[in-house]
Amino acid sequence: MSKVVGKDLEFWWDGAEVPVLTANLSEVFDQLESTDTSTPGDGKDFEVGRAARSFTLESNLYAPDGAEMSSGTLTVGNRYRVTAAGATLTGAGYKLGQIFEATSALTMDVDNKVVPLGAKITGKDMSFTFNAVEIPATSMDISTKYDQLDGTDTETTGDASETLVSRADRESKLSGIIRSETADVLTTSPAAQTTTLLLASGQTISGKVIPVSKEIADEVNGFAKVDYTFKWRGAPTETAVGLTPAVEKAFKIILERGASTNKEYTGNAIITEKTISAEIKGLVKVSYTVQINGAVTYAVAN
Repeated sequence: MSKVVGKDLEFWWDGAEVPVLTANLSEVFDQLESTDTSTPGDGKDFEVGRAARSFTLESNLYAPDGAEMSSGTLTVGNRYRVTAAGATLTGAGYKLGQIFEATSALTMDVDNKVVPLGAKITGKDMSFTFNAVEIPATSMDISTKYDQLDGTDTETTGDASETLVSRADRESKLSGIIRSETADVLTTSPAAQTTTLLLASGQTISGKVIPVSKEIADEVNGFAKVDYTFKWRGAPTETAVGLTPAVEKAFKIILERGASTNKEYTGNAIITEKTISAEIKGLVKVSYTVQINGAVTYAVAN
């Protein structure tokens, strides 16, 4: 008997492996009250209905993958994702979509292709521009939460529930040190202004926001600090900032690989919530809430 350890965790989305920090799966069945006069004693009866299945993920934000390599050799110690798995890569034990660190200088060709894995993004280059003026910040985030519609009907496979999404509510929070010469962002009659939240070069969220609240805290042994909350008006344009919500994709959560089958869960799911958080002296993190639609296939490692 083999106990599963976290180092073997893999998450796959739309046919490709995605680096994650955690994956937490939840499965809850409807409990349908069915107590009637046939129920003995003072007990209660219930029947099991359909299941609501979901999972949450936390990950580092990565830069986009590099250009696809269809020639040349891999650099030992660099990390890649397989985009075409021919004899060379499969012979080395790598599968289509898999992330791996090169241990030898394999030669790529028309049948064996990879893309270099992008770098992990830190908060050192982040910025928040509001009405063409950058607001100095120590941390910032953007959270997206879609309205969820219960789409369960007779076409929903297995014993599952089915979730569709409608419109999204988006909110950003920003924390910074107050500067004496800088005007407050929120005073009277706030209005929508063009905004860009930049996480790294080429990785942005751009649109219009309205500042809706601020909290100021000052203490004798520290800085005066301000926390702003902004609401996004309409849908912003997102560029290279993690997985795309609101689109159903195939997923796979592998807890441990086996010789022929894995300890894993597979099915189709849709991202309904996404939060990106950045701190000036930390890594940029992304978290997701994902609803599983239809049946799940359960497998054990053999």
